[in-house]
Amino acid sequence: MRRTLAAALLLPVALAQVSPEAAQWLERARNALGGAALANLRTYREVTLHTYYTPDGREESRIVTLLLVDFANARVRLEIYDPESLNQPRPIPLALQQYSPKESFFWSRETSLRPLPPREREILRSSLFTGWLGLKYGREGRERARLAEGALRERRGRLLTVRTQGWESTYLLTPEGLLLGERLQIPGVGESITFFSDYQTVQGVRLPQRWENYVDGVLAARGEVREVEINPIFSEADFFKPAQ
Repeated sequence: MRRTLAAALLLPVALAQVSPEAAQWLERARNALGGAALANLRTYREVTLHTYYTPDGREESRIVTLLLVDFANARVRLEIYDPESLNQPRPIPLALQQYSPKESFFWSRETSLRPLPPREREILRSSLFTGWLGLKYGREGRERARLAEGALRERRGRLLTVRTQGWESTYLLTPEGLLLGERLQIPGVGESITFFSDYQTVQGVRLPQRWENYVDGVLAARGEVREVEINPIFSEADFFKPAQ
């Protein structure tokens, strides 16, 4: 009885962590990216070209990634390819990472199969709750959220700071709720700020085709989305575990 009473007393405090104004803007942001179409996103597949830069701004390398996100089963897979290998009939990834609540692993041509380290496991898990994909939840399931006026680097707008499943995102939004940028603190990396642009609508979901990432204030990478699938049907073959 005492525990029940204590929980009841704490409940308003927990709910107060998401201000009414922040809740409204979370819904506005979700609506700007597709509303019900985004909320009903169950699976997602994306192929992206990444270009990485040295601290002095010179291009350093390029990779292509295949990202699979299965919201229904809370699992994420990231495959990394050499861009030139994609011209082959059956390209083999350079490496892959996979997260699920049951098991997470890492594989590469050099190291073979091994458990995914805790830090990398947590970063991969964040794909379910951060970025533009994280706005699919609207105001639902948030640990806390607050709204302020401010800027990410030189770009100003509404700053919506949201904590979900232990990850805190600060979203930069237009007055209409469209996502312009996001700030994250990534363990072992530092402050990461990503700006999103070139929005296109795919099956009712409005998603960015380009992004630009700064780490601790320095341009680190740019990305260009090459392929997108909304709610593809995944099988266990898509999330297979290498034998070794």
